[in-house]
Amino acid sequence: MKKGERGSISIYLLLVALVLALLAQLGLLLSRHELDKVQRRLLGQQLRHLNNSYFVSLKDSDLAVGSHALFTGELEPGHAGVNVNAKVEKSTDGLIRFLEVKSTAAAQGSAVQRLCQLTLDFAEPQRLLAGQYALASKTATGLEYLPSEAVYKQASTEEVKLPVVRFFYNKAASDITAETALNEGLSRHFTYLDLDKTFTFKGNGRYLGDTVFINKSGIDIGAGSSFPDRLVMYSQKGNITIGNNVRMDKAFIHAYATVTIGSGCRIKGLILANKIIFKGASEFSADADVVAPFTSCAFTN
Repeated sequence: MKKGERGSISIYLLLVALVLALLAQLGLLLSRHELDKVQRRLLGQQLRHLNNSYFVSLKDSDLAVGSHALFTGELEPGHAGVNVNAKVEKSTDGLIRFLEVKSTAAAQGSAVQRLCQLTLDFAEPQRLLAGQYALASKTATGLEYLPSEAVYKQASTEEVKLPVVRFFYNKAASDITAETALNEGLSRHFTYLDLDKTFTFKGNGRYLGDTVFINKSGIDIGAGSSFPDRLVMYSQKGNITIGNNVRMDKAFIHAYATVTIGSGCRIKGLILANKIIFKGASEFSADADVVAPFTSCAFTN
């Protein structure tokens, strides 16, 4: 073999060795990347199970207002340090409670699991009204449309007083459209809209799902709409208008200002406002269950 040929073969072998070394390094990097992915996935699953367990154990408890350290330890693989904390807040009137359980992997700030829950209670004056009366306001017009046996009571200031619904801001769902409400339902994810305009439920729609629904401004319910599930509805600073032929099977309707009710409606529950206007004859019946404590589904925020 000539000297030049031996040199060419040596260079070729070196190149082959270099390529193999690079491939081996790449394979190692890929293996480490896949291992990291697997570890992150396992850590996320464990965090989720840990967080869910603590949330389930606390969601019906009377944990005091404030922050609570629940668990500090490690998860495998990787000896990942984990902290589980709970936070409880209440509105100033004590009628709304917010619970948050949060689990965090200290070494990986992105590994976080969080579950929250809202609970709404009702003031004693309103609980005393429900089951006895279907309508309560300080003033009313259109009383000639009510049958003689209709339940109506001249309400006091305390009876028509709203809870501190602003407490829901940044804690409940804050965005929903009329199309979403109709097509996807209301579920039990409470909604607080900080709107300066009226929210309108489209007419002739069937709105499924238990919910607490609040708008800072007014709420319009289109004619022919039906709400077969439990509904708590507040207008914080506006009016609620209920169109003709609306059906509500278990509703608590409360407006700071005025509730206007069309004709042909069938409403079971309790309607409270400073003023109620009747536009025609409708059917009303009381239901004490509409003021039972109302708890949302678990959600993240």
